[in-house]
Amino acid sequence: MKKYGRTKEELERLIETVNKDFPKHYRKIEEISIHVLLTPEEAIEIAENFHKKHGLDGTVNKQIDNLLFDEAYTFKVDKENRENDDIRPAWRVIVDLQSSPYLFEDYTLIVSDRDKAVMGMLDVNGHPVSLDNE
Repeated sequence: MKKYGRTKEELERLIETVNKDFPKHYRKIEEISIHVLLTPEEAIEIAENFHKKHGLDGTVNKQIDNLLFDEAYTFKVDKENRENDDIRPAWRVIVDLQSSPYLFEDYTLIVSDRDKAVMGMLDVNGHPVSLDNE
């Protein structure tokens, strides 16, 4: 460990601190450690209604085991002052696409727990997608 100027103990303390302070992303239902407003079923229903209203491709995955929760999802970044970033809890609801040589893999609808609404979409790589370029 001397290559980086840290002892093994210092590195272990650093890793422990990062793990402790790092926002909890991609949590399964049983791992959620904060109070949530929506139940998993409500989050899926909100995603389904959004999916139908906008006529999106694919089928909303209703299996609660596949539902993920993000305790600190960044909805908007303030480049001038990162302390002002819009960070809120959110549900990640997967939409399955049929196999096709022309379509990519599944995408995700982001349901804000506080707003009780779909606030965004992510492609298979986790990049934000708008309805205009779905």
